[in-house]
Amino acid sequence: MRISAGRSTRAGAARTSRGTNFTRENLIDHLNRHAYYGVGTVISTGSDREEIALQVQLEQRLGQIGGAHFVPSPGLGTPGGGPNPNFTADKGWWGSAGGLYEVTDPEQARSVVRAEAAKGIQVLKIWVDARDERRGAKVKLSADISRAILDEARVHDIRVLAHAPSLADHKTLLRAGVRRLIHGPSDVDEEWIALMKQQNAFLIPTVGPLYRTDPEFYNDPFFRDHVSAAVIRRLADPANRVPIGQQAAARAPVVSPAPAGDARVKRARDLKRIVDAGVHFMLGADAGWGPTGTVAGTYFGYAEHEELAAWVRMGLTPAQAIVAATMHPAEAFGLTDVGTLVPGKSADFIVLQGNPLDDIANLRRISDVWLRGDKVDRDGLRAAWSKQ
Repeated sequence: MRISAGRSTRAGAARTSRGTNFTRENLIDHLNRHAYYGVGTVISTGSDREEIALQVQLEQRLGQIGGAHFVPSPGLGTPGGGPNPNFTADKGWWGSAGGLYEVTDPEQARSVVRAEAAKGIQVLKIWVDARDERRGAKVKLSADISRAILDEARVHDIRVLAHAPSLADHKTLLRAGVRRLIHGPSDVDEEWIALMKQQNAFLIPTVGPLYRTDPEFYNDPFFRDHVSAAVIRRLADPANRVPIGQQAAARAPVVSPAPAGDARVKRARDLKRIVDAGVHFMLGADAGWGPTGTVAGTYFGYAEHEELAAWVRMGLTPAQAIVAATMHPAEAFGLTDVGTLVPGKSADFIVLQGNPLDDIANLRRISDVWLRGDKVDRDGLRAAWSKQ
């Protein structure tokens, strides 16, 4: 049963749009979509309103709702930095209610970590990069603040996941003790590989978008399983094929994602290199965002299958992909009751019509999904979604 570390909750109207429509209903819907596709555990990585997320987590622990096991993870960044600008433009995401925190010094950062620990938070995300052009800061999270977060998190047994695409930032974080990184650097070198192995660190490469470039992906029957005809019509409308957060002008031209051939070759070479060197990697589909100028869109549950298929196309074996989608994230995030099927752990598994070790595409041939010992009603979910 797969574990996905990546955006789990950024959707809304018709379960496919963004940000301001974050509700309890939509979050539960997303967890069900992940479960339908065989994703047993989801870590949100700083993309959910904390008040809603913590309530849903509690209800799930009490057995009141189902879906994929949900692990919310608040986030920290610099003022004007931090996450995708589509979040930062919405004030509702900031502070204790939203779960995104702006920090300016080490002590303030430690205070946030302590407050989150008191809420029972298991995972925190930090954004080291500063890409928020809307607010204009572009100030990276400093090394002393990162170290303070990591130090305080260790005291409270919180796992920290770092968003830092540059190679230099990766190295700084690894030297400070980070063990989880999301998004591979643009280049890797022997020093980076050595630091990753020294820290026993895990990388979430998120390479699936390099292959998710067909704007008519919605014709895939496996995708159509979980959306209604109305959603398909929206996706097929050229006016909706504009980068997320932008309004389509009248008779807007179709956005055809840019070719990614060269990037694919380079990322495939880098991914194979680090895997062959013994660097740990794990599943994270970055689901819940798009379209952009280069990516057709990412959708909960479906995107995880696309990520695994991309790994195999890049030269990994199906066995390597499956281990990185199960055992590795469980180990990286301290999820002791999932990741493997052994006595005493949660009975999370999928029943397939073919062997994925022979062909990773057999992961799509799902007969049944079982979570926490209960069979997921996939037929019922599919019937409900067809009416939305």
